[in-house]
Amino acid sequence: MKERVGIFGGTFDPPHRAHLSVARAACDELALDRLLWIPAGQPPHKVGTTMSERHHREEMTRLMTDEDVRFREELGEIMSDAVSYTVDTLERIHRAHSDWTLFLIMGEDQWVTFDTWRKPDRIRELVEVVVYRRAGSTPLASNAPQPDQWLSGHYLVEASTDIRALIRSGQPVGEALIPSVAAYVEKHGLYR
Repeated sequence: MKERVGIFGGTFDPPHRAHLSVARAACDELALDRLLWIPAGQPPHKVGTTMSERHHREEMTRLMTDEDVRFREELGEIMSDAVSYTVDTLERIHRAHSDWTLFLIMGEDQWVTFDTWRKPDRIRELVEVVVYRRAGSTPLASNAPQPDQWLSGHYLVEASTDIRALIRSGQPVGEALIPSVAAYVEKHGLYR
């Protein structure tokens, strides 16, 4: 029987509890055998922006994967100096594991721009696209393109950008970060 594998990418700068709740829900609802957390190297939409050093994002993502036995970290993008295109990552994973059934997990904010991504038709050949809604979001128009599947429920709107801003201003982030990631951020003085 083919393994069911989720693909969950992002800059993860830092990864937070909203990421964790989406990842767990995807594993449960899609009956995934595993979910690959893929920290981005250099996403095309963030070229020229400042991100934390790769080793910090890699380690914070690894801490998140310790939270569930179904989680794994996949480092192909973050180890590359090239711009990270989702289609290239999926092609690489598909070549290495053609026996896997792949599910690409993304937020609806990403879905609405999906047709601008590199080779969106090829992506849809390689994976089932699964989209999660954000709390308080407006549903897509009924005539809008639809993903292969929606995750049920609505997920927190926490954004890594907001968490970084809170840390930078010396404000508490509350429960936004799991304890191990919060301790890592504190130890290395990230986002200050």
